[in-house]
Amino acid sequence: MTKRSKIKALFSLACILGCLFLHTPHGRAWFVEKFEPVWEQKLPEPKPARLFVKTMPENARVRILNIGPAFYQGMELEPGRYHVEVSAEGYETEKRWVTLSAEQDENVDIGLTAVRVAPPVRPVVVQPVAAGKVTNSLGMAFVYIPPGSFMMGSPSGESGRDNDEKQHRVTLTKGYYMQTTEVTQGQWEKVMGSRPWSGKDYVQENANNPAVYVSWEDCKAFIQRLNGKEGTHKYRLPTEAEWEYACRAGSTTQFCFGDSDGQLGSYAWYDKNAWDVGDKYAHGVGTKQPNNWGLYDLHGNVWEWCEDWYGDYPSGSVTDPTGPSSGSDRVDRGGGWGDFAGLCRSAYRGGGTPGDRSGGLGFRLAFSSGQ
Repeated sequence: MTKRSKIKALFSLACILGCLFLHTPHGRAWFVEKFEPVWEQKLPEPKPARLFVKTMPENARVRILNIGPAFYQGMELEPGRYHVEVSAEGYETEKRWVTLSAEQDENVDIGLTAVRVAPPVRPVVVQPVAAGKVTNSLGMAFVYIPPGSFMMGSPSGESGRDNDEKQHRVTLTKGYYMQTTEVTQGQWEKVMGSRPWSGKDYVQENANNPAVYVSWEDCKAFIQRLNGKEGTHKYRLPTEAEWEYACRAGSTTQFCFGDSDGQLGSYAWYDKNAWDVGDKYAHGVGTKQPNNWGLYDLHGNVWEWCEDWYGDYPSGSVTDPTGPSSGSDRVDRGGGWGDFAGLCRSAYRGGGTPGDRSGGLGFRLAFSSGQ
């Protein structure tokens, strides 16, 4: 037998043995296991990133502003950018964007700067607005805010002050109307026919509770539809200057009622009477005391979107300011049910991207006088 004949014979024998092997149950199982098509094989899903935030002081509160759930150490998050806020009583609040990569642990160190405590200031007695109240077709109540001049921001010695609160004189030359409460879930549903907060964390569903999980962009859509319903173009978000002027109601102190946060629980839902007692949600609007101009919940309950882009204050006096011409974040004001007293001050500034939503974000409306 030649060499070539031997090779052909061996090859034929191998084919016969292979066919016999594949006709057995063990053989077929082995073949499927070893040669399963690549497109049918399941690749392992990548693990999410984990975020750890070390703070000074150690008991500082950590929040992620552009998501709803509460932060905890080692929190698993999808890859992306997260707006981290660290705050503590008696310290300047720090905000920082953090980028997370898949399957990696991100360790962030954030130390806060202590603020100098201002000496106690005698509360200023202010007079209520004389003009009356108007109500629209949805039952939204608005109170007239007269034109005037005030010091926007906070003095350098104010407790809890942040470095973006540069004090400067603002003059508002036109009166306007401000909604007496935050927009409620019932009002939102009547206009939009939707319930974006439904089934979300940190929400108590009630027609009289603030509409939450609404972004700045969502608020603009609400305003457009409400204007259409009433055949007008008047409704809008307040500017940041209008918001602070209305919040202060003539006062020059940390809060509309004075400098001591000992009275804050009478005017606001905040950490001590909400978060710390297990009521981790926004509460019914108008259930606390109003300020001297008849406005409720400007301190606490939910952060309120303003029209302005977030940016540095001007160095001098301004008239009818509307904020920067562009930016990445929109202003929100007032503090919320999960925040300590310092974040509920009249001068404290917050901000978020126009698409941010959470259980602590809401809004109220305004419109100019004569409309």
